[in-house]
Amino acid sequence: MGTRSIAVLLVFFSASAHAIAQRPPVFTAEDMLAIRTFAGGQPIAVSSTGRSIAYVLTDQNDAWNVQEPRPTGYVFVQTLTGGRAGTPRALTSGAVHSAFPVWSPDSRRLAFIRDEQGRGRAVVWDAERDQITPIGDPFTARIYLAPQWDPSGHAIIVAAALPDTTAQPYRVRTVKSSDARIPGDQFFTDERTAMLTAIDVTSGASTPLTQTPVVLRSFRVSPTGRQLLYVAPVPETLGVIGKEQNDTYVLPIDITTGARAAAARNLPERGRFSWSPDGKQLLFSKGNRLMALPADGSGEAKPWRESFTLAAGEPVWSPDGSRFATLVADPGVSDPELEPVKPGMYTTAQPFMDVVIASADGSSKNVTAAFDDQVSDPVWSSDGSALFFRAVNNKTYDETVYRYTIPGEKLEPIVRGQESYGRFVATPGGVVSAIEDATHASDLWLVAGSQRTRITDLNPQLARFTFSKPELFYFHNADGERLGALLYKPTGLAASDKAPVITWVYEKMTPAIHRFDARNQMFISHGYAMLMPNVKVKVGQTADSFEKCVVPAVNAVRGMGFTNGKFGLWGHSFGAYATSNLITRTDIFAAAVSGATPPELFRNWASGRDRDSRNIETGQARMGGSPFEFPERYLSQSAFFHLDKVNTPVLILHGEKDLTILFGEGEMMFYALRQLGKSAEFVSYANGDHSLSRHSRADALDVNRRILEWFDRYLKPASGSRSQP
Repeated sequence: MGTRSIAVLLVFFSASAHAIAQRPPVFTAEDMLAIRTFAGGQPIAVSSTGRSIAYVLTDQNDAWNVQEPRPTGYVFVQTLTGGRAGTPRALTSGAVHSAFPVWSPDSRRLAFIRDEQGRGRAVVWDAERDQITPIGDPFTARIYLAPQWDPSGHAIIVAAALPDTTAQPYRVRTVKSSDARIPGDQFFTDERTAMLTAIDVTSGASTPLTQTPVVLRSFRVSPTGRQLLYVAPVPETLGVIGKEQNDTYVLPIDITTGARAAAARNLPERGRFSWSPDGKQLLFSKGNRLMALPADGSGEAKPWRESFTLAAGEPVWSPDGSRFATLVADPGVSDPELEPVKPGMYTTAQPFMDVVIASADGSSKNVTAAFDDQVSDPVWSSDGSALFFRAVNNKTYDETVYRYTIPGEKLEPIVRGQESYGRFVATPGGVVSAIEDATHASDLWLVAGSQRTRITDLNPQLARFTFSKPELFYFHNADGERLGALLYKPTGLAASDKAPVITWVYEKMTPAIHRFDARNQMFISHGYAMLMPNVKVKVGQTADSFEKCVVPAVNAVRGMGFTNGKFGLWGHSFGAYATSNLITRTDIFAAAVSGATPPELFRNWASGRDRDSRNIETGQARMGGSPFEFPERYLSQSAFFHLDKVNTPVLILHGEKDLTILFGEGEMMFYALRQLGKSAEFVSYANGDHSLSRHSRADALDVNRRILEWFDRYLKPASGSRSQP
């Protein structure tokens, strides 16, 4: 071999080695499960001085937290001084979990719930002394509502949860057609009970506030501390699907140790009640008017102000009680990508809102009258001089935080971008919010003026990965309607590269454009593009709607020229309903994955659960009536009766303990495909629920490994299955 040839080979191998060295690391399922997150259902608590913040992070080492919406975790505290965040500190660790932090009125103490081996207890952390003191008696069940401080700071009010009653085994059970509630709906009924209890933070003594346990939905202590509101379901309607109603009670409270619990008054009106700032009135909406009742619930409800006639939502009062902000629906703005709302029918459409500020005399001002954006989350600055709120652009989904200053009536954006904001918590001079975008997981930030300061840095390990940012594009469905879709491409995709595409289906997907989705990023990291098209679902034509929207979206992406021609289809639950139907109608997909699928509607409608029949008639399936009213709809919109037309290999996954879509549905589809000689695999998870892998790290890894291998087999035929789950 000549010198020139050796030199050429050396250059080639050097370039190849450099390319391999520069290749970004693959983001795996293990990496996904290692992401630190804020615990779902937990508050972000900022002290009234603005100098301290508390929040709850999920315990990543607890396998019970996998796919769990209300996970265990740890309370963390940080200081916020001089525009800088201090070092985060966990107040519990290891097997001792903690939750529901809430600052005392004077900001010196933090109450929270400490839990060890299933035994919870209220504790108070004295920030100045750095001392944690248990108070009250241990709880006998997991706390599910946040405690609240008495306005005086002498006690905290806790909904002390009680153990669930164990259903007695039966040998024979009778159900009558006239029964309002049937056994199959038990899973969907929240019957947790609690005793509202005051705990003196000095002595630790507990004083029951309710005379008997209550099936408690929520509670609010009045500004005076002499009463509280609580919400409980009407006993006769508890567990009656679609007909459960709630009553609101006003309860006189005496936090003095040893005081006897008073009787609660059932308010004569129904609605969402709130306290007036002075605690002398109860406010609620009725007949598109804001109404008021005396604080004890007696007397007749009257308009809050005769001059205030707007159909207002819940008032958000300024700190001095001189005015409130509220959200009012704007009927002039709608989403053209969604079907018009039909009375009594499920829809993903949400009314577009305006922010209105009302003064104590009843005069009001719409501060967003010129907006077409969706506005939400109004919150007052700590001194009441300004109102903050969030606005989401209905076309780009870019978000903006606005500040409306009362003196001068000035409205201005203080931060905006291609990102997504969480709920706001006011601090002196600004707000604290969780912020994320398509390539960065959620962290807490302090937004003050036009400046933002990072508070948390939960996942520095993600910096080594290169994540993909989705593109928003538009296509026309088979009915000629213009719809949006998200398209992720693998990072670093060269013009000459060709990528397989996974099509994820559900309903409207584009609002998630600025949210970090670790699972999507995992599949993209393995060399896949991902298509997520919007679907305009029409009543009585649910499966037809998916065909009319998804197929044109796939064809639009195929025409972009960057694909290898291989498209996969994937859906879960309602998305699996769509997946199972689509593969009976088209052969454009090289492979499909259907998780927790309902392949037919007849058996689902008659599953022995009112929840299912309601969901199919007027819920997400949108059949518009029963199979006796519309038998042809149930036949044409059910995949099962058309499985003989399937030519797409399909992987079906189902949890044996799935109580949302019963396990037999997945079995039914697989066995039909098997008898028809179709290419299908069925994976069942013995402990899996509707998520397939809740509470199991091993199952979560297995699910992702199998889906990757399935798509690798059919969408990367030349490369084989090389993906790392």
